[in-house]
Amino acid sequence: MKLYLFILILITSPKLMANFSLWSTEQMVALKFSVAHLSSEQLLQRKKRSDYLLFDTRQFAEYQVSHIASAIPIDPKISPKDFIRRYAKAIKGKHLVFYCSVGYRSSKLIEQLQAQAKQAGALSLSNLTGGIFRWYNQGYPVVNQQGETNDIHPFDEKWGKLLELRQTSP
Repeated sequence: MKLYLFILILITSPKLMANFSLWSTEQMVALKFSVAHLSSEQLLQRKKRSDYLLFDTRQFAEYQVSHIASAIPIDPKISPKDFIRRYAKAIKGKHLVFYCSVGYRSSKLIEQLQAQAKQAGALSLSNLTGGIFRWYNQGYPVVNQQGETNDIHPFDEKWGKLLELRQTSP
């Protein structure tokens, strides 16, 4: 039913979908991957807690431009075995939140890691809905090595159109 409604909206209202392109991407990610999702607002409330770990699954060059504070950069192609070897102690008793630009790469990684991470003691694994693009578009802060920034990596020209760029400070 959910898929049918989404397809109906796409077919009948291209103008509407043009205005909600990040939204439509989020819906497609939710339909494609069987993972839990967390909104930006929920993450903002929970990331201050000590039982949450945040993983940035974008390429390191994307992470260096900006990321969500406290996010741990992780190779989006890491194997479950390597993930557990590297993070087993850190994830025990923690809720894990993964993000990328829009949620596709992070959801894909969660599906691959879910069973092993839970066996290693992770309490839950969630995808940040809309990724760092939704977070950024909602005005939440992103940081780089120098501190808070308005810069964000667009991934590429096509995906960058989903961003609502902020004014750079003089």
